[in-house]
Amino acid sequence: MVKDLLLIVENSAHANPIIRAAVKMAERMAADLTIEVLTPSPVLIPALAPLTTMYVPDWAMADDHTKRSKQISDMVAESTATIRVVGLHDEIFALARRTGRAGPVADLILIGGEDLWETQWLRRHASETIVMGAGSPLLVLAQGDELPPVQNAVIGWKDSPEARRAVHDLVALATPDAKITVVTVGGFADEHRVAAESAGEVVRHLIRHGLRADWEQIGSDELSDTQTLEAFALENDADLLAIGAFAHARLREAVFGGVTHRLLDKARLPVLFSR
Repeated sequence: MVKDLLLIVENSAHANPIIRAAVKMAERMAADLTIEVLTPSPVLIPALAPLTTMYVPDWAMADDHTKRSKQISDMVAESTATIRVVGLHDEIFALARRTGRAGPVADLILIGGEDLWETQWLRRHASETIVMGAGSPLLVLAQGDELPPVQNAVIGWKDSPEARRAVHDLVALATPDAKITVVTVGGFADEHRVAAESAGEVVRHLIRHGLRADWEQIGSDELSDTQTLEAFALENDADLLAIGAFAHARLREAVFGGVTHRLLDKARLPVLFSR
């Protein structure tokens, strides 16, 4: 059961839609909400960050953060949820490394999509830091809409510790009697047999938790695994897509890209990343 939410936003008016969505989620789930505001040193050209970062004294960033925190506190003042506004301010490299590794503890961390951030570099690197080091699942709400009650979800499955963690995190979010489809993508004959065995165990586990679960093996054709999973979830009107994050070696992810990076940046529906 999720009772403690943490929303990560940049110190920018771009974040207002995701703040409102997170407040609605907290009210619906009867959860506490912490809003952590990241105030980086200014960037002359956000698209070129971090190359055009300017030096600003710490006291100036602290003052900027205080003003923005007051604006957010006023925005959420009438909510019935318990909400607190905290923040970090630092030069952009340090801020990306610190996010999610210390400070608030939460059941679930929320972050908005690219359009809800002014500095895309900070969003990408903060997201990776959260996934790799926060110890809590990350929910990306790319469109800035709140997550509805999870009655229909898809989990991308390839047996790994990260994917097993995603199963547990999804159970905590799903409504009673929710439909969960365990999906494996592509694979040769031997891989198909192994996937069937492990996916069958996941289905058994989900059913034991009172959920309606089944397994589907789908081909990727000319699409990437990411596109195939996302397309399947959208075609089946899923409320949420869950995956184990960075299940491949980081070098392989960095060189070839991967499911985690593509969905962190370009998801068209809510995506839950677990590790």
